[in-house]
Amino acid sequence: MNKTINYADTFNGQYVKSDSHFVDLASRFNTFCDESKAIEFRMMTREFRRRNPNFKTIQDVRKRICRALPALLSDIEVDTTMQRLLNLEHVLGMLENFKATKVQPIQVYQDPERPGKYIAWDGQHTAILLYILAVMVFEITPADFEISVAIYDVTTKAEIRENFVGLNGEDKLPLDAIDLFQQMVFGVRVDGSKKPDWILAEQKQCMLEKHKLFATSDKFDNTHEVGAISRMAELDKASPAVVEQFGIYWSAIRKQRSVDAKEIFMMMTWFMHAEVQNLKIDTNYILDIADMNLGLFDANFAPSGGFWAKCETAYENWYQGTPQSAWQEPSMQKMPSHGIPFLNAQITKSLGRKVPQFVANNGFTPNEKDLW
Repeated sequence: MNKTINYADTFNGQYVKSDSHFVDLASRFNTFCDESKAIEFRMMTREFRRRNPNFKTIQDVRKRICRALPALLSDIEVDTTMQRLLNLEHVLGMLENFKATKVQPIQVYQDPERPGKYIAWDGQHTAILLYILAVMVFEITPADFEISVAIYDVTTKAEIRENFVGLNGEDKLPLDAIDLFQQMVFGVRVDGSKKPDWILAEQKQCMLEKHKLFATSDKFDNTHEVGAISRMAELDKASPAVVEQFGIYWSAIRKQRSVDAKEIFMMMTWFMHAEVQNLKIDTNYILDIADMNLGLFDANFAPSGGFWAKCETAYENWYQGTPQSAWQEPSMQKMPSHGIPFLNAQITKSLGRKVPQFVANNGFTPNEKDLW
């Protein structure tokens, strides 16, 4: 019998690899660049020409980008006005966790005031690490240690300083939570990594695949697809067992939509509290909760959904009937801090099952008459 392939299967298909997959630059670009984005690039190339009139040919560009060269460690100097203060604790950490393949070329420029020297404008901690390796570990002089530098053709120190600030901050594209998750999964499946946290990430991915779910981000333009999880915080904190429990819940409610942020926040927090308290939540219990949620509020945890409307009424009634103090919020927060006490009370009333202990940050306890 043929299986129905949905979007989650297609997206998760990228992880079904046991070997590296190599593509040229054109293929990589074209895979991600649709017609709309191509137009944006065409317009930006026009803007590039207007902003950079000195670049007449590609060779003009080549002359200005960095060149990789060998250099003696003794020829490296640091402009202390260009670099941040030296952090020896960071250097100790680099030495403790040393990997040769992590060592990058020192970013340098040549200053007419220091002929024959390479002035490090980025990478001083790496340079100091290499100095320690030479002098303190292998007991040789810096003049006997040849390293790699990336030399930049610059005309002013102002340009270098702007580069330092940009490359260490605003110009860098940091790894998002989804990027880290994907790399950990690939690390196990392609590289055979044995790192414990990477193995946990791969196990979670297995649970997502099993239940037609997939982790994603707004930048992939697919958070609206069925089974999309765009809130990574709970996925990162949850154990594979909790991800499995949420997957069973998702399969049970059978909704043809993406996973709402409040939904995964609420349910995974609930499952995590049960796990920490060693409260057994088997499949039947999860199916009971799914059935209850569907019957009472169509399993809709969206901010405008029925769950929060009912919870808000219960909160207002509780607040009005409770001696008030400075730490009590006058209005209900659509968060687990107020949502889980309501959900627990509803499970107790509707299912008669034991629930994980969860004390609201302000003592919110819904009255039974305010439940379904």
